[in-house]
Amino acid sequence: MSAPISWDLIPMFIVLAEELQLGAAARRLGISRQTLSRNIDRLESQLGAQVVVRTTRRVELTRAGTTLRDHAIAIERAMARAVAQVRVDQREHTLTIGASTDLPSYWYAALQEWISERGAPTLFERRGSDDALHLVRAGSLDLALVIGDSQEPGVEVVGHEPTVVVFPADHPAAGRALIRRGDLRDLLIAASESLDPALRLRLVERVHGDPSLPHVVAPPIGTITQGLIQAVRTQGAATLILERAVPLIDTDGLAVLPLDPPIAAPVVLVGAAAAPADAFRGLAAHLRTAGCPPSSVRDRFSVA
Repeated sequence: MSAPISWDLIPMFIVLAEELQLGAAARRLGISRQTLSRNIDRLESQLGAQVVVRTTRRVELTRAGTTLRDHAIAIERAMARAVAQVRVDQREHTLTIGASTDLPSYWYAALQEWISERGAPTLFERRGSDDALHLVRAGSLDLALVIGDSQEPGVEVVGHEPTVVVFPADHPAAGRALIRRGDLRDLLIAASESLDPALRLRLVERVHGDPSLPHVVAPPIGTITQGLIQAVRTQGAATLILERAVPLIDTDGLAVLPLDPPIAAPVVLVGAAAAPADAFRGLAAHLRTAGCPPSSVRDRFSVA
């Protein structure tokens, strides 16, 4: 008989599979790198298979790790939907809120502050943007806070996040102080698959000045940002990421520069059809005043 699996280790593995860095995953879990590493060792011992390959800089999933991640995330999502459905049947409705894992931490702090002040049953979860949007549209989450399209119906813009352009550091433009439209016309633009085709073309047009130029669609790998950065490294592309996400990624061999004119990404609150209207309006108003701090856009990055 196979040894039993300690299921409390699975959420730790999912976070590591999303972050692909021991330090970042440990910070997100609120534990030390050593504790996380020991728990992953325990999981591999119980599974009888290696799920990650660890280096000093990052983590790579093995084939077994990829299989475990995909199935574990599917099970986690199914359980979240089941729990949400159970709560719908409760006498006192518990408000459920999902926030994108790509958002900087002060947005989470603003959410927690509002939840505390509201004083009503509320469940707050950090999720990938696509997952949060899927769940709110399916009615399994009441509200979702994501980087999104400000033109979508049922959406409230609560703030903006400044972006920077990331591209290979051996490109001639890497020595400039900033990037202007057309400076990177010889590079593909990497856009997340979470953007619909029209928004991808708009992104290409804003960076290149010509929406007909080819671009590459980058799937999320843990987070949207990680997927975009992988496309830069593997396909020699350029991409836009949130300025405040830069300290959380490996920028070795990459140039990180501001854009002129700047491009800001809308932070939007999305409500399910049956979400309480007062909660939606109240949270939107709170986030507009307590969310994004003043921008440091001109506090420039250099080539890493």
